[in-house]
Amino acid sequence: MKGQILLIDDDELLLEFMGEHLTMKGYETIPFSSPVKAIEFLDSGGAKKIDLTITDVKMNEMTGDEIHSHIRSNYPEIGVILMTGFGNINHSVNAMQKGAFDYITKPFKAEEVFLRVKRFFEQNGELPDTGHPKTAVKDNSRPKNELENNRSITYLNKEKLNGDINFIGEDPSIKKLMQILPNIACNVAPILIQGESGTGKEVFAHQIHKFSNRSQQPYIKINCANLPTELVESTLFGHLKGSFTGANADRKGAFDEANNGTLLLDEITEIDINVQAKLLRVLQESEFYRIGSQKPIKTDVRIIATSNRNIAQSINEGDFREDLYYRLNVFPIQIPPLRERRSDIPVLINHFLEKYTNRYQLDEKTLSDELMECFKKHDWRGNVRELENKIHRGVILSHGCDTIDMEHIENNLFSNVDMELSQEVLTDLPLMSIEDMEFQLIKKTLEHTQGNQKKAAEILGITDRTIRNKLKNMEI
Repeated sequence: MKGQILLIDDDELLLEFMGEHLTMKGYETIPFSSPVKAIEFLDSGGAKKIDLTITDVKMNEMTGDEIHSHIRSNYPEIGVILMTGFGNINHSVNAMQKGAFDYITKPFKAEEVFLRVKRFFEQNGELPDTGHPKTAVKDNSRPKNELENNRSITYLNKEKLNGDINFIGEDPSIKKLMQILPNIACNVAPILIQGESGTGKEVFAHQIHKFSNRSQQPYIKINCANLPTELVESTLFGHLKGSFTGANADRKGAFDEANNGTLLLDEITEIDINVQAKLLRVLQESEFYRIGSQKPIKTDVRIIATSNRNIAQSINEGDFREDLYYRLNVFPIQIPPLRERRSDIPVLINHFLEKYTNRYQLDEKTLSDELMECFKKHDWRGNVRELENKIHRGVILSHGCDTIDMEHIENNLFSNVDMELSQEVLTDLPLMSIEDMEFQLIKKTLEHTQGNQKKAAEILGITDRTIRNKLKNMEI
């Protein structure tokens, strides 16, 4: 046996998951879903059997920080690795400065836990396979501060290099999503993620790739809503030189680039119906054709698709293929809007405050009580993206202040812009047919957005696909 590990987490499924994996790797695990009973076990003589403790940070009976403090005070020879469901770099650095060996954010792959455990025993003297584990000599000859600083730097660099993006939330609906994440990540079946704009569909897709066995392979993202219809097929499948006007060279498509990895098709319902048939073939046959070629190309790509539209309605209107929907809908995921998980608002606020104060190298900031209450009651039609934008704005405009107030967020310079623009595009229109009025509205709005169809669609309260269809019908 390589060593004995105490596992503490009030999530029994996670306890079982970690226990099975570490046991398979040759470690003996002793699990506790109650942190109080875990402490009682240590204090009643169990500490003599333990080399390392892995504990959750946020639990009902007591926190992981309290467990860490108790172990440091009474059993300093036992190492501690902290786990938490929300990434907090400052907390991790502080914990390691207080003596924690390492820090890991949920959700995580089993291999991440194993690598941290393996590194702990390597740095402290790998335990022999026979004999009492405490007979191993732990090497503490390196200066304490040097060890802690190196761990902190390694952790921060890893997050930066990986472009780490975490799906933040503690609401029961979000916890359920995070619990099933390991299961849906470690296979190749397509996934369809639905939800309103700004809820975090793309972030959740990133998490799926991150915790899959393809995490070291390409992760290609295609925003289908921003692709002109005539370029969708070429972007997805590539083309040969001379296959159409402007094809001056052979070009690989997204399926080439994502081979052996993951391809995210963001807002898949915006793909032209004719291209959907070719996409269906890729899912069925695992092969595709470049434009201008009769030679099939085999591909191994995991598809994740997202949509903010009512897909049933899109199918009924003939905009989306029903057979493609069922092919994609192996793992249907629904991300709830922020107004349905209001308990996450303070959690997200703290996350974005830390993100942007760190980015601009500012001191810690908090929200005033008035603004916090306002945010808790707000409808958040733009969901998490809208909340992030407001916090970003508040951090910048409150420069020099420790507290972000209402005036920093609801600055008239910004809050009236969209309203004024919406009012302006409705003025000075003569009497005309509804069809002509639609055209004038679209034309005037596009002038204000400098041709940005997505922004124009937001102002007019329609989809950018509707704008494209209107313009096409008018032969503009």
